[in-house]
Amino acid sequence: MKILARHLTHHMLQPLLYLLLTFSLLFIIADLTNHGEDFYRYKLSLRTIATYYSWQLPSMVVITIPICLLLATLYSLSQLTRSSEITAMRASGISLNTLLQPYLAIAIAALLLTTFINEWLSPQYSYQAHQLIQQEKESTTPPRTEPIAYRNPTIGHTWTIEKIDPRTYTLHGITLRQQRPDGTDQQKITATKAYWLDRHWWFEDGTLQAFNQQSNLMGKPQPFQIREMRNLPESPEDFLGESKDPAHLSALQLRHYIQNHLFLSSKTLAGYRVDFHHKLATPFVCLLAVLLGIPIGNHTGRRGSLPGILLTLVLFFGYYATQFTTQYLARKELISPALGSWLPLILFLLIALLMIRKMR
Repeated sequence: MKILARHLTHHMLQPLLYLLLTFSLLFIIADLTNHGEDFYRYKLSLRTIATYYSWQLPSMVVITIPICLLLATLYSLSQLTRSSEITAMRASGISLNTLLQPYLAIAIAALLLTTFINEWLSPQYSYQAHQLIQQEKESTTPPRTEPIAYRNPTIGHTWTIEKIDPRTYTLHGITLRQQRPDGTDQQKITATKAYWLDRHWWFEDGTLQAFNQQSNLMGKPQPFQIREMRNLPESPEDFLGESKDPAHLSALQLRHYIQNHLFLSSKTLAGYRVDFHHKLATPFVCLLAVLLGIPIGNHTGRRGSLPGILLTLVLFFGYYATQFTTQYLARKELISPALGSWLPLILFLLIALLMIRKMR
């Protein structure tokens, strides 16, 4: 059985690796078509471009691996069926479950790999790639985000930050309002700069203005040169999360962002919740791709390739069309965000399992 498993795994992995390489190259070519003019305009070196695409690679893998798994499953099973190997294996008493185990193992491995990439590698490196291009575009000044307004309602903190350097976590033009539990102002702190050192903030060249219980001023603002702010729980990631695109945030970061922004409108929160559930559901498309490919690949080897390939592509892209529709409805608050992201996946997984059951 180990020899059989190695044989089937090899039949699957070889085309899968070729497809991943091909689709990655196609992805790079397509991206160069869109951004090549910008690369030339800003005179980016080949080394910078290579670094940019190496940092984009995790995101490319997440996007391309489902279709690669689908096509590899189709090719592998159609070749085995056409050469009558599947028939011979079944005739020798090998069960369908045994034959499917290597394919399911590859699907689960791809699911786990995609989860790891999607949660830890892709957000970090895609953001670094974005910042790399911004740095080259503005080579005379460090890359900075747009002005940020951050609110932490659990402790009554409201931040206004003019600029933030994501490389050094330096803040520029800070105003921090601290409120009491009853909503009255307690104090306002302003600073020209703030530095993140030893896991807490240091404010530079600022003032501190206290307020009484009626939010009225208590004396004049107290100036300071350097002030250590150990009692502030906010971290640089909290502020960067305000300026990052959801594509540059992991599911955990999105969840943290949602929990700290419950004061936003329900429509805005619905959009973030859809993005959160979409990130959780994305790795399971790897499993769906293999489960769709198994019955159609087996059928294709016996009945001809073109109809089977067309049917598979219709089902696979039908899933994405359904997902787009349900997520649109979820963003409009017509259905729940969880339903918008998970319903298409569950529906097409059931279709794939029913097709596999008919193989028996």
